[in-house]
Amino acid sequence: MHSSWFSYPITRPFPFRWFTPVAIVGGLILMVLFTIINLASSAFYLKPIFTDDPNGTTTQSVRWFMKAPLNWDNNMKVQCQPKILSVGDRVFSTNLGFQYSVKALTSSDDDSDFRETYPSIAYLNNTLEDCYLTRVDINLRKSDARASNSWWLSWITTFTDATASCNVMTSEGLVNITLGVEYTGQSDHIYDYVIEDDYKTHASTWWGTRLLNVYFTGILSTMSQTQDLGDDSYWMTGGITFTTNPNIKDIRDPKLFNLAGWFLSSDGFIQNEPLNDTSFIKTDPKNQFVPVVWESLHYTRILHSLIAVTSETKTPLTCFWTKRIFNTPSSH
Repeated sequence: MHSSWFSYPITRPFPFRWFTPVAIVGGLILMVLFTIINLASSAFYLKPIFTDDPNGTTTQSVRWFMKAPLNWDNNMKVQCQPKILSVGDRVFSTNLGFQYSVKALTSSDDDSDFRETYPSIAYLNNTLEDCYLTRVDINLRKSDARASNSWWLSWITTFTDATASCNVMTSEGLVNITLGVEYTGQSDHIYDYVIEDDYKTHASTWWGTRLLNVYFTGILSTMSQTQDLGDDSYWMTGGITFTTNPNIKDIRDPKLFNLAGWFLSSDGFIQNEPLNDTSFIKTDPKNQFVPVVWESLHYTRILHSLIAVTSETKTPLTCFWTKRIFNTPSSH
């Protein structure tokens, strides 16, 4: 019987017995898989949150659906917008002590030839480390033209510039922050150079500010009695500078601070000897500058301790928009 090329049987068996159930199950699995991938890639919206632990958001908040292959386009990666800390910013620590101004930002490298200076850094709430006072400049200024021994108010325009150094870990590595603080002794409230001096909650700061003010007044008082010049001339201005020796850790060590000083009289005479070493306090106790240098040395030691207490903390600093940190003074 002739068989046409265009003929075919009405029924024929499937090539594989389990094709239908495998196709159905496989389709369901693929549908679920593609649904999950679609949800992970686009079925969400990003919500900004404020946190005092930005490092935790980038290291501890990565969940299983944020990883490949579910998050194939990497658009769910946790990102934190840091506080940009720039030179010139006004800041203070969680201890609510001094208000500092950022003087410099440099890479913390022992080799000065390879140190890099930054105009700003991304600050992610890391703890300040190794904070210490580096320099104190006591700028003595006489406010009147009285030649004889005067009252301490004659030197009320005297002010202090202090510089501290701290290290902080950033995305650029370990960065050294140079912080500056100014103390004038003139204000409506004599302790307002610190943020908080409540003796119940900040006892160390409260006691430190009281001692600091007493010794600052002592500097003015001893300077007002240092007028042994004769011929109606008088000491008009002066400067006492202490720089910290970083190799010495004991605050009672007389070599902790290096001294440099000078005084200018009303007739143009400059006196800078023996104001180049604190040892003259013992070797030349009758020198007219011993009292003011002695008071200044104790003042510097107290300032050193107070800055250490108010700048270094065991807890991380936070960004200026939160309630715990490196704040700008105007945010509270």
